[in-house]
Amino acid sequence: MPEGGSTVGQLSADGRWRWDGTSWQPATPATVTRPDPGWLKVELRTAATWLTLASALVVGLVADQWLRVGAFGLAAFLTVAITALSLMFAGRLMTLESRVLAAGAVLFGAWLMVRASPWLLWPDMAMSFALLGLAASLSVRGSLMDMGIAELLARSVHGVVHGAAGAVFVFKPLGRVRLRLGVLAPLARGLLIAAPIALLVAGLLAAADPVFASFFNLNFDFGQLVTDVLFVAIGSLVAGGLLRLAAAEPLTRVDGPIWRLGSTEGLVVLSVLDAIFAAFAVAQAMAATGAAGNTLRAAGVTYADYARSGFFQLLWVAGITAVVLILFSRITGLTERTTKRAFQVLAQIAIGLTLLIVFVAFRRLSLYEEAYGFTMLRLYSHIFAVWIAIVFILLAAEAAGVFPRRRWFVGATSISAMALLLALNLANPEAIVVNLNIDHARFTHKMDPQYLAELSSDATPTLLANRSLVDQSIRSEITGVACAGPHTYSASLAAFNWSDAAAAEARREGC
Repeated sequence: MPEGGSTVGQLSADGRWRWDGTSWQPATPATVTRPDPGWLKVELRTAATWLTLASALVVGLVADQWLRVGAFGLAAFLTVAITALSLMFAGRLMTLESRVLAAGAVLFGAWLMVRASPWLLWPDMAMSFALLGLAASLSVRGSLMDMGIAELLARSVHGVVHGAAGAVFVFKPLGRVRLRLGVLAPLARGLLIAAPIALLVAGLLAAADPVFASFFNLNFDFGQLVTDVLFVAIGSLVAGGLLRLAAAEPLTRVDGPIWRLGSTEGLVVLSVLDAIFAAFAVAQAMAATGAAGNTLRAAGVTYADYARSGFFQLLWVAGITAVVLILFSRITGLTERTTKRAFQVLAQIAIGLTLLIVFVAFRRLSLYEEAYGFTMLRLYSHIFAVWIAIVFILLAAEAAGVFPRRRWFVGATSISAMALLLALNLANPEAIVVNLNIDHARFTHKMDPQYLAELSSDATPTLLANRSLVDQSIRSEITGVACAGPHTYSASLAAFNWSDAAAAEARREGC
């Protein structure tokens, strides 16, 4: 009912309502409060205990030994192993999968004191800490085999948020005893007052008596102390972040964004990819049958050079295609059965043609190695080609509707990467490169000893054991390269590395 005397636009006495001529309306537009995403919440399900604080400090002390020696070895392995144990007991991992992931971190951490090749050590370290992070994130709920890409990203952000607050979390127990320490305040004030007086008196007495002065000649390295405190802090903060993540409220299922690309746009993208890959397949057929000979001669490229080139670019194409297919399969809206079926067909065609590209890259790289020998980069390119082919096969199975009720692709891809890295550690890729180059030298009578000198201790025993298989001149060069390192192994316990010790033993016996 209209109110007499009220004019249009007039505010009420409390300023919250405005008269529009017929009724009172809110003075400001209503705001819609949207809840924060679940993975952004920082609530904890359990509080830190004294065991939490002690575990973080122990990890920090062991990490100090690792960082002080500046090398991968026993201390590096112990850092990973004690961090995993801290998660299991202080972090209270509840699910079997989280414990298996923590045990997997210890498995890959063990290779940090067994292998010496940077081609293995850095992936091993990254895998160890990735598994520790996954174990902490999945401590109560969730599974790697039911985790979509959106949930993986959400858990990564969730982990970073909790990791940044790890220091506040692990030192919480100290706050609970702050009041109990109030009785020590007078003692602390007395020490502060006495300190300058004591320094003055001690200084005068030291100047008067050299024997008394000798009591203060301490061999104290302040720089090393600061470095150790920094290293302990780094290790403790990393452990504290993982422990806080394990104590956080578990994430629920995280789905991708509601927004979707139109089905037409997604189909166009896949059609263009298929057309380009089909043209590439035609080019390969022409080259194989000799129909492209004039084109190659006009470009000044021999067929041998053509067959041994372009493999890195082809692998890049395969990797980019995998990203495109994964992305568009998630963001394309396929509400109709016909468009969904068309998308699946185009995706399977793209996967099949990309596997052809991977095969061509693999073959070209093999021809290049037959001509010029093997390196770690070329070996790892072969390995990447095999792994990306496995990823495409998994992607094809997902696109075909295998296990449609579960989001298994990310988990299956992760497991394939773990299995591949574990196989590489067992096989010793530097030893493989040495064996392949020795086999190559037996037929070509050529080898690049300078490259072999760049390899780590992983290659030394194999070099010395197989040098007799090549010509005398090459054998002498191998001996010079392999015997250039130390013949005794005297590293500290923290820096102990099995491969370095084995290389020194091989030199002592074979040089």
